[in-house]
Amino acid sequence: MNQVVYVASPESHQIHVYALNSVGEMHLLQVVEVAGQVQPMIASADGKYLYVGVRPHFSVMTFKIAVDGQLEQKAVTSIPSTPVHLCLDKTGRFLFVPSYHQGNLAVLPINENGIAQSPIQIIEGLNKPHSSNIDWNNKQLIVPCLGEDHIRLFDLSQEGYLTEAGTKELTTAQNAGPRHMAFHPNGDVFYCLNELDATINVYRRMGDLYRLMQTLDIVPETFNSTRWAADIHITPNGRFLYASERSESFICAMAISLSGDYLQPVGYYPTETQPRGFNIDNTGNYLVSSGQKSDSVSVSRLDKQTGALTELARYPVGKGAMWVTIVTL
Repeated sequence: MNQVVYVASPESHQIHVYALNSVGEMHLLQVVEVAGQVQPMIASADGKYLYVGVRPHFSVMTFKIAVDGQLEQKAVTSIPSTPVHLCLDKTGRFLFVPSYHQGNLAVLPINENGIAQSPIQIIEGLNKPHSSNIDWNNKQLIVPCLGEDHIRLFDLSQEGYLTEAGTKELTTAQNAGPRHMAFHPNGDVFYCLNELDATINVYRRMGDLYRLMQTLDIVPETFNSTRWAADIHITPNGRFLYASERSESFICAMAISLSGDYLQPVGYYPTETQPRGFNIDNTGNYLVSSGQKSDSVSVSRLDKQTGALTELARYPVGKGAMWVTIVTL
């Protein structure tokens, strides 16, 4: 399996492109200079396009992914506000772009050439939305709003338009700060990482509603720093979940129950300084972590029996690295 790792470094306006081989080694393919602060990224499901949010000139850049993983810029599409996260629907026809700073969410259609187009809808009145996440059936967009301690639910039409769901939004603990999410492959459970209290909420779908199954810390009992959670990812087989904490720069590993309903911490592993973004490769063997206060990314091996992380090597990237996307070619 040929895989490519893309790392966005906004302070140096760069995307580093690395090939990742089967034993966890990376070699540099390309450094892309971008006219702006590159931040969130997402690849199309077929691995042919990479979409990148850029500030301060608010835009989404579309890159064509070559057969060897290198990037060719194809288009720049203006958007109304600062992009904080990108999400594609399951068909690859619509791109969702929440803005934490301006409190809105834009819907961009993707044309037949894979290019992001101008927004067809902008939803206003969200308080610090930090991500948007399409559900298993491509019917509902789930939007954690950090500033209001709610997870908002929007129904998605065939034409790409969003309507707030008739069911009530999900309410987190006060000042929890819901941020990023991960979905269990069983199609019934999702996990929401709360930035401000460094917890994870586990939700199970029951018909058209979600039930909170568990809330637990991602920090050990001895933790005394300011809680500052960042990113969350799950292994492809649904056995382990990982979440990053920025104040003390570690990744918490958690075992997942067979049903997906319950998590159990199994370890805390030091990583790059201030790990805002990381990702797990598509084989479930490796975790690639970036740090905003580090000029490198690290590759760690995942133990598929215990979930433990073992760092293999570190590789240079740009300044302020904060987003990692991994694509199978």
